[in-house]
Amino acid sequence: MIEEGLNKLYLQQNPDGGWGWWPRRDYGEWRSNPHVSGYVVFALLKAQDAGWAVKADVLERGVAYLQDQIQAVRDYKHYRNANQQAWLLYVLSEGQAAPRDKLDDLFENREKLSHYARAYLAQALWLNNAGDTRLQTLLSDLNNAAILSATGAHWEEPDYDWWAMNTDTRSTAIILDTLAKLDPGNALIPNVVRWLMVARKTGIWETTQETAWALIALTDWMVETGELDADYEFGLYLNDVERASGVATRDTIRESVKTRIPVADLIADMTNALTIARTDGNGRLYYTAHLEVYLPVEKVEAADRGIIVQRRYTLADCAEENRLLCPEVREVKLGDVIRVDLTLIAPHDRYYVVVEDPLPAGGEAIDTGLATTSLLAMDPTLRRENSRWWWWWHWYSRSELRDEKVVLFADVLSAGTYEYSYTFRATLPGDYHVMPTVAKEFYFPEVFGRSEGRLLTIGE
Repeated sequence: MIEEGLNKLYLQQNPDGGWGWWPRRDYGEWRSNPHVSGYVVFALLKAQDAGWAVKADVLERGVAYLQDQIQAVRDYKHYRNANQQAWLLYVLSEGQAAPRDKLDDLFENREKLSHYARAYLAQALWLNNAGDTRLQTLLSDLNNAAILSATGAHWEEPDYDWWAMNTDTRSTAIILDTLAKLDPGNALIPNVVRWLMVARKTGIWETTQETAWALIALTDWMVETGELDADYEFGLYLNDVERASGVATRDTIRESVKTRIPVADLIADMTNALTIARTDGNGRLYYTAHLEVYLPVEKVEAADRGIIVQRRYTLADCAEENRLLCPEVREVKLGDVIRVDLTLIAPHDRYYVVVEDPLPAGGEAIDTGLATTSLLAMDPTLRRENSRWWWWWHWYSRSELRDEKVVLFADVLSAGTYEYSYTFRATLPGDYHVMPTVAKEFYFPEVFGRSEGRLLTIGE
């Protein structure tokens, strides 16, 4: 397959030494694309590094084409132009053919670059001189731009470089690859790895670009850590008492060890020490710890740990056009239909989000699919505020009306503000403590938000 791929690339090279999106244009015309040509030269260089014989004349003409595409900084019309220059200089550096003066100019104008392009520039400088003192500046820029949560780290671009087929996941993968090579001891890396693993959908990432760069980055990281040849023992201790242990080997690296400790086992009125230890040896130990504490509803306050959640109860018969003016209710009558509006604010992109809104014990969510449903009822809806593209993202969300709660699932919740609405009927008189609404990332439950607890009185 490699030989076949190489031969196709040889045949598709244009007379100017570059490659285009298509082998030939209409009427026999050809047009080379710098970005695509960079990928071809990158592939040829990697194949050569892997021991494959690559036609020297094809590679030389490809390198010469890329060198002709290098521009002076004054010619950068847009951040996308600067990003492309970083990509081309990185590829040329892989072939030891990058103009040093252009690398220097790009470093001096690095504010024009997106995060992923700064990572390219860092690798280019590193390939030319691993001791270059400017690398620390670029690494510091990347560290400062990282978005951290309790167990994940990633990067989000202020502007999207569509022409480079870039996404935040792709940027995160490229930066991970850079850190794995230039700064393998960086404390961010394990959490970046975990974030990338969670960003997958059915085992792959959303685009071929994301998948390719994630595989490159994760492979380079595994080579650095020796994870596939793991050889160590590990243990978990609570107050110096062993609670779990295991042995990591090449045969067991896919297995995980889980343990649950009741809060009653903790020592009151003093600090409890949770210790996770491992022996020397190849491989990397990944772990996470969660603490769950349950409080009386009236003592539960709203919390923001990466997602902001607000909940509002109003009577469903309040006019839709005056919805924001409808008074919030804490006392209703038996048989009333109550509308619930949940507002979710995601400051950053979130993956695999679960929202659970507990119902008061005296209320029952209304299934609008039943023939007997009240006209006041409404289909559960999820809307993104101020978005013309509501129809685009609505398809991947799912809601379930259960006996005790309403649950919403979203594969991806892009940064923004959302409103989820549904109705329930007051079916049993009484004074009820309503548990808070909780939104969390399924795989990173430390990234969550909740509303405050509330009371609801249902009268006769």
